[in-house]
Amino acid sequence: MTLDTSEKLTKDDKFKFSCHKGISCFNKCCSDLTLFLMPYDVIRIRKNLGMGSAEFLEKYTTCQIGDSSGLPVVFLKMNEDKTCPFVTTDGCRIYPDRPGACRLYPLARMRGTKEEYYYIVREEHCEGFEEEREWTVREWIEDQDAKIYNRMNDIFMRLLESRLKRPDRQFTDKELTMFYMACYNLDRFRKFVNETNFLEYFEVDETHINESDVELMKLGIDWIRFSLFREPTMKLRTEAQ
Repeated sequence: MTLDTSEKLTKDDKFKFSCHKGISCFNKCCSDLTLFLMPYDVIRIRKNLGMGSAEFLEKYTTCQIGDSSGLPVVFLKMNEDKTCPFVTTDGCRIYPDRPGACRLYPLARMRGTKEEYYYIVREEHCEGFEEEREWTVREWIEDQDAKIYNRMNDIFMRLLESRLKRPDRQFTDKELTMFYMACYNLDRFRKFVNETNFLEYFEVDETHINESDVELMKLGIDWIRFSLFREPTMKLRTEAQ
């Protein structure tokens, strides 16, 4: 896989691409890949499968500490033959809830502090670029229903940007466990919020977070930014100040 950095695409730039069962490379892009999962990806996939967060993470993911960030990084666990566990001869069996990176393919999204741009991902086997269908980047994002993924992923990226502001910050094992729980293992995080003194210290809409994993994810990310990087993302209860 090669990222074509020779041309930076904006949302109004055009490219030709189409993927369907009629081309011989169909499904080849779903093999031998390293797929980083964002917290929102985990929410969508495990709900599609009807699984709890701990069960999904145990069965379908691996986790390692990032070399540059020093924080937990979650990857989709491939089959022994290096194929995606969700790919079939007919395509992706979790297609409506596939990860954001899969939705954007063959584009790779880059998010700077003031701009958003895209690069083309080139793979030798891919025949999709030989198809005549032309899109603007904006049209592709709409067609692949990727806008919500971009928005949710930006929330998580702000947390990683917090890390970049504190490059010398070292994390304890307890802090790494906190990060993994609050960002990925949301069932456990919900239990933590409801069964510890968490709610005595922070002003939280309990109904909202208990009914919505997305709102719980946002709370978890805000809590990590507050706890690990001392950013003013959480509102303390008056009596706790």
